[in-house]
Amino acid sequence: MSMAGTGVYSIAGLAFRGVFRKLFRNSVLVLAVALLVGLLDFALLFNNIVQENLEAAARKLGADLVMVPAQAIANVEEFILESKEKTFYMDKGVYDQVAALPEIQAATYQIYLTTLASGCCSIVNGQVVAFDQQTDFVVKAWLPDAPALQPGQVYIGSYVYEYLGLIDTPTLFGTKVKVAAHLKKTGTGLDHGLFMRIEDLGSITAEAAGQYRPGMISIVFLKIKQGVDLEKLIATIQNQNPTIGIMRRGDIGQDVRATLMDIIRIFAFTILVSSVLAILLAWSTFTAMANERRREVGILRAIGGHRLHIVALFLLEAGIISLLGGLIGVGLGHLMVQFMGNNFHIISRLGTVTTLSFQNILLSGIALLAGVSVCLIGALAPVARLANMEPLVAIKEE
Repeated sequence: MSMAGTGVYSIAGLAFRGVFRKLFRNSVLVLAVALLVGLLDFALLFNNIVQENLEAAARKLGADLVMVPAQAIANVEEFILESKEKTFYMDKGVYDQVAALPEIQAATYQIYLTTLASGCCSIVNGQVVAFDQQTDFVVKAWLPDAPALQPGQVYIGSYVYEYLGLIDTPTLFGTKVKVAAHLKKTGTGLDHGLFMRIEDLGSITAEAAGQYRPGMISIVFLKIKQGVDLEKLIATIQNQNPTIGIMRRGDIGQDVRATLMDIIRIFAFTILVSSVLAILLAWSTFTAMANERRREVGILRAIGGHRLHIVALFLLEAGIISLLGGLIGVGLGHLMVQFMGNNFHIISRLGTVTTLSFQNILLSGIALLAGVSVCLIGALAPVARLANMEPLVAIKEE
């Protein structure tokens, strides 16, 4: 029976036997492909998930524009994205002026204060935020069923809630307060917030208030009416208030994105070098394999095997090896995001994790395809040279 008549199943069987014939040598190639795919998968997932977290954090605020003192732009990002305590102030007249513009659908403001430790059960490691219950659309979005705050009551973020445990009457600025409700987990700086009524600011001592003075605010959140030219509105606001910094929803996290691009460039260079090394290793492996199996190829050709059968046989072996390495690499890439990623400041602050989503599956598939392609490219030249040898020459050379 000729090889041409045995069909695909015989080629597949020969390919599987060929993979396990030199198990150690092929395992090295599997490992090389796994490392390449793992690194590429990690880089793709890392970039995608951080970008998604940045966009999600901006959406969770519910605002199209954020206004702060110009010098506080970086501080706002650190509070929104990294839950760091920040205090900065501007005149409340800015809010009154902007809120009256016809392009504005809704506007609200907040005032940031820093907590003070004062004995047992004090609230520390959190940002105190005074907000206007009448205009608010940022805080209450995470408290759909919570009652309105009464004098001496506060809302707390999910992190602060875990910190306090079962204590519902902690001390704030030396005064007992009642926890009325806690926000759902947002993955933003809101989780580290303690939210009080603006009306209760009058009960805070000057020492506790720090740099805050009546008539000052920290941040303004704006919702824009549909169809409004955003760039024109920003220009109008900045002309009226040149000392104010304005952030679009998509601008939040620009510093993080810049850092992310630097990291991705490093990964890109590393992946390029790894790809070249994997191609050379595949070329070396299949060159050695071709030299060892010339007689086998000559016999296959002599009993009716075509050049395409030989190419298919060895490329199938390369495909099996690279697929095994690629699957290991995909798992490795996800583990790197889950565990190694916690050592990255960006990921640990944003709480980034891999999720089983279509986009992440697609990215893993791209990494897997790249690893298989690299291995096949490296194997192609020695396999093509072997397939083009005349059967008798191949048998005699053995």
